[in-house]
Amino acid sequence: MLATSISEPFDGPEWLFEIKWDGYRAVAFIENGKLRLVSRNQNELTQRYPELRDLPQFVKAKNAILDGEVVALDAQGRASFSLMQQRTGFRPGGRRAATNADVPVLYYAFDLLYLDGYDWRRVPLEDRKKKLASVLIAGDSLRYSDHYEQQGKALFEIARKIGLEGILAKKRDSIYQERRSGEWLKIKITHTLECVIGGYTEPEGSRAHFGSIVLGLYDKQGRLIHVGQAGSGFNQKSLGEVWKLLKKRETKMNPFYGEVEALRQVSWVKPQLVAEIEYAEWTDGASGGSGPKLRAPVFLGLRDDKDPKECTLDQERAAEN
Repeated sequence: MLATSISEPFDGPEWLFEIKWDGYRAVAFIENGKLRLVSRNQNELTQRYPELRDLPQFVKAKNAILDGEVVALDAQGRASFSLMQQRTGFRPGGRRAATNADVPVLYYAFDLLYLDGYDWRRVPLEDRKKKLASVLIAGDSLRYSDHYEQQGKALFEIARKIGLEGILAKKRDSIYQERRSGEWLKIKITHTLECVIGGYTEPEGSRAHFGSIVLGLYDKQGRLIHVGQAGSGFNQKSLGEVWKLLKKRETKMNPFYGEVEALRQVSWVKPQLVAEIEYAEWTDGASGGSGPKLRAPVFLGLRDDKDPKECTLDQERAAEN
């Protein structure tokens, strides 16, 4: 079952509110003491996470199917997508690097689909969660994802303050449907910053003008460091307007220090334009690359009131931390 995105948190007595865990969604099949993990795209995940093999020991059932999230926690106990990238070896741009088994993971279970001969999918969510909580034993590899009643706005603010990805709102009487549903909603917490535009990539398919803008922030030495690309957030009008400004500033000189990680060919521009960018979090860059990257950056607009030299890496990382 998948959630529908909305932009604002809300309160409501008919809703349960949960933390949105920033990891990899996985369905856990438990059969006679053995575990099988499957992704939402039906990919086998079992062998990726050997430390979760003892998960069935913490479920008081012979056979069960759980829905949940495989997560890696940072030092503050927050689910970190960046750490998950390190664990799986995924890097921005679709690159693969060596997996890091030193990054431990655990499984947060938030729903119960099947238990010892009984299909729970058509049982109301509130009852499914009560049953789930009663059969789980918290351990190193397994935790129960609790919920909060009615107070969605308060939970959202708490999640924002401690740097989580967002929250979920679920109808307390919703049944489990294997599709995207309006009875499950996700409200993400996003951040904004101003970045310098140092280039653009070639367009793909029917898209006109350019594919994405290449973004940078200045370090303490005054070097422009690549922090990612933003290709979403544009409409046809803004694509054309930004394209004209980019073309006027084209240069053969790469304004960035270090490697620029991009899948498509990059054309350089003089670092004179500042873009306001919305993003989810910082993630680690590719091994040997130019450092941290913005996750899911979205173009919001240009800022002509901001000097590019004010767009510093230290300032923005400090603001998030």
